[in-house]
Amino acid sequence: MKSLIFVVAVAAFATVTADRIKRAPLKVSVYYESHCPDSRDFIITQLHPHFCKVQQYLNLNLVPFGKAYSSDQGFTCQHGPKECRGNTIHNCVLKRIQDSKAQVDYVNCAMYDPDQPGHIEKTCVEESGVSVEQVQKCFTSSEGYQMMLKAEKETKAMTPGPLFVPTIVFDDEYNDDDQNQAFVKFESTLCEKLVSRGHTEVCSNGVIMSPHTC
Repeated sequence: MKSLIFVVAVAAFATVTADRIKRAPLKVSVYYESHCPDSRDFIITQLHPHFCKVQQYLNLNLVPFGKAYSSDQGFTCQHGPKECRGNTIHNCVLKRIQDSKAQVDYVNCAMYDPDQPGHIEKTCVEESGVSVEQVQKCFTSSEGYQMMLKAEKETKAMTPGPLFVPTIVFDDEYNDDDQNQAFVKFESTLCEKLVSRGHTEVCSNGVIMSPHTC
């Protein structure tokens, strides 16, 4: 009898554990560049409008680096020195923002007009509530440099290159189909992922049901 109770208890525990894992937050990593048109379009038209509606179900990871690379001379970026500067600023700001929605708000603001003087390192920083002086000190010092090295290491470890920017990765496992679908249909891709892990109340026919306006 005791052995039967033990077996039932183990089975119940396994079921609960599996359900918790299934319903765990979905990790969404976006590997992007500060001056990339495709990154800009994705963040402004897809990530920002939809993230706040389902943020409680997500674990967001924003990594500004893209197709850049380091050398003995520093960093070389796909869209030139301005992008290396921008990527560094983004890294410095994101480190200082704890709330994921606030991170998305900053990046959305910064991507809107990155070539406007003071836009990404002052205007959008002030809107996010982060100290402009701290960000200035970060991106002009070894702190910013080290953060870029960290972003490079993660980007190259978690993406195939990257071959395309932005690269969207779910739960730390890159997949070509996920990348292609998420880039053009981020909302329905999120819905598919969330429903598959038990969050059936979130979406209906590939559309997020939350009435919240981002």
